[in-house]
Amino acid sequence: MIRVDRNAVPMPKILERGRRGPADREFERALAHYREYELNRQRGGFAFTLYRHRSVRTALEALFRGKCAYCESPISASGLGDIDQFRPKAGVLATDGSHLPLHYWWLANEWANLYLACQQCNRVSRSEVDGVSVRSGKGGRFPLEDEALRAPLLASGDVLALERPLLLDPCSDRVDSHLVFASDGTVSSNDPRGIATIEICGLNRAALVEARRTLAHLIERQLVMLSSFATVGPSPLVDEITKALRDMMDAGAPYASMCRQLIGSAALRADAGVLRSLLADDANLSASVLLSQYDVDAALATMRGFRTARENYSLEAGTPEAFTAYVQAGDRLVESISLRNLRGIARLDLDIVDGGGRAPWLMLLGENGAGKSTVLHAVALALVGEGYRARLTEALRIDLIAMIRAGAPYGEVRVRLRGSTESRIVRIYRSGLIQTRGRAAQLMLLGYGSTRLLPRSGDGIAGAGYARLENLFDPFTPLVDAPRWLLEADDAAFDYAAIAIKRALSVATERPLVRENGEVGILERGTLTPLNRLSDGYQTVIALIIDILSVVLPAWKTPELAQGLVLIDEVGNHLHPSWKLRFTESMRTILPSMQVIATTHDPLCLRGLRNGEVMVLRNGPRGTITLAADLPPIEGMRVDQILVSEHFGLDSTLDPSVQADYDRYRRLLRKRAPTARDQAAMERLRAAINHTQLVGNTERERRMLEAIDRFIARRVDATDRANLAAREADLNDELAAIWAEGLVQSEAPL
Repeated sequence: MIRVDRNAVPMPKILERGRRGPADREFERALAHYREYELNRQRGGFAFTLYRHRSVRTALEALFRGKCAYCESPISASGLGDIDQFRPKAGVLATDGSHLPLHYWWLANEWANLYLACQQCNRVSRSEVDGVSVRSGKGGRFPLEDEALRAPLLASGDVLALERPLLLDPCSDRVDSHLVFASDGTVSSNDPRGIATIEICGLNRAALVEARRTLAHLIERQLVMLSSFATVGPSPLVDEITKALRDMMDAGAPYASMCRQLIGSAALRADAGVLRSLLADDANLSASVLLSQYDVDAALATMRGFRTARENYSLEAGTPEAFTAYVQAGDRLVESISLRNLRGIARLDLDIVDGGGRAPWLMLLGENGAGKSTVLHAVALALVGEGYRARLTEALRIDLIAMIRAGAPYGEVRVRLRGSTESRIVRIYRSGLIQTRGRAAQLMLLGYGSTRLLPRSGDGIAGAGYARLENLFDPFTPLVDAPRWLLEADDAAFDYAAIAIKRALSVATERPLVRENGEVGILERGTLTPLNRLSDGYQTVIALIIDILSVVLPAWKTPELAQGLVLIDEVGNHLHPSWKLRFTESMRTILPSMQVIATTHDPLCLRGLRNGEVMVLRNGPRGTITLAADLPPIEGMRVDQILVSEHFGLDSTLDPSVQADYDRYRRLLRKRAPTARDQAAMERLRAAINHTQLVGNTERERRMLEAIDRFIARRVDATDRANLAAREADLNDELAAIWAEGLVQSEAPL
């Protein structure tokens, strides 16, 4: 980040107010919209367009010299770039984690509030920092040193100037006094504003650090050459190197702030008459000389201390400070799961794919008894925290020892969270001893079993302020009383919940959800349809959404910002087929930052999932449970294709008796040395299958399909990927031989 003079480029005329032009007209429309916002939050925010005008982008590109205002990366190297509002136009996530939905809409088209930014700095996304995947990007984050100084709605520039943002402003702050660059390309800081800016914008993301490191090494080589040649006096080579160094310090050069610091530091260390005399007259050095004297190691230690303190929180404490730390910590998404000796699982390792800009999902498939529910239970026990876990197991009489695999001395689950330096480990011994390691209770956690009952009169709501898992372990624990919760919710929570419900049920946004005469319902043409008069399927969907929101909204204030983990067993239960098809996409729209790990037996529920987000557990030999390898891509497959693919393992969608014949046929094919009786049985089964569903039209086709069937039948015995690859190679050789033999026969002379 480098200081930029806002007055260097005049404001585009299209943004001028007071001329009854486009800027005035859009402001008046927005003002009218937000005057009604308190009466109808379900309308959402105003869609501003003026700041995207080409003349505005051209002016910003000139002002910021084609670089990101925050990280100084050339915009052309990272895409077209975004026009960023320094103070967000569509709501703010404040220092304490609260959400201010109306700030700072009136500044959406203000020239002084517009910046050019790369997508990585401006949009909330995932990046790698120090080998750990973290969430960074401004988004709606605009924290202040003191939330009490937050400007009121429609505040003028003088009042806004009283705010003390933690985010550095390149157009008003002396940013070079806050950010300390090292020769390895990293940036650190000794003060809260610098640290906040580094964390929010992700200024230490791996790709950015590598780009700065490459440039820093070039500077180092140039300085060594300059020191060597400068001793012999003026020369064209010395002039060339000096010019190159000065070009790197130019305000329009990539990462100029780092270049000025590194060159300035070298100038301070140089002997008189060498580097210092050559560069001391350069005006670009003057602003960086003071910072060049800072102790980089001390700044790095301050950063490490900040990150360590940020990790040391527990939501079990139930304090506002703990929830604030949770919000500021960023992602706490599950990255990997490892189970050892739990129920039917001897060893299972699951690595969850990166969700890109959205929270990743994991959908587990498999036959009954394949361990899907065990994975959900184990993850819940690992992440919920010791206090809640003890209360949960006691209240529901959960026998943790019974979870240990037969013959094993202990059972164990390890869960790795992104942004964390250590795994959460829970180990259960047969003696009843439970050992734990790692900080637990650091994310909001909700769990639902395969039976999700609507509440009965007098049902209470269990759980904790950050978690609710009773239904996952006890099918008789009902969901929250949605109408009652909606009646008691404050106006903002009610409206956010209303938007979520309408999105889930595909109800037009124009049909408001209202509270009237002690009932909650959808209003259409003056007629109220109460929620409790809808079908049980509708009510179950609504109850699930409200159950989740009732936990996350008190901390996150809006569903779009909420982060945490939802565990759902048999996600398709109680849903009509049309809802199953859109369930995943609806949930991702309602709660885009909430991670979901779910199980299902229904291919309809796989719609909306991306490649890598579906895993299949299989019952293997000797009672083991394994993870299916080399699944076909899920995106683009039809439901009937999914059914007969490796995801569900059906050979066909025909009558179950045909499937039974297939199963017997493949069991015989698995035998390495079939007897004559086995061979006869295979012939009978082949004939029966062909009678119902013709398999191959020629002898060659039937032989090839038999080879493929034999490979599939024996694939379950493959011990690892290398073994499976070897078997695939053998199959390919056998198929090639059959094909070649058929060609020879077809070409034989009559």
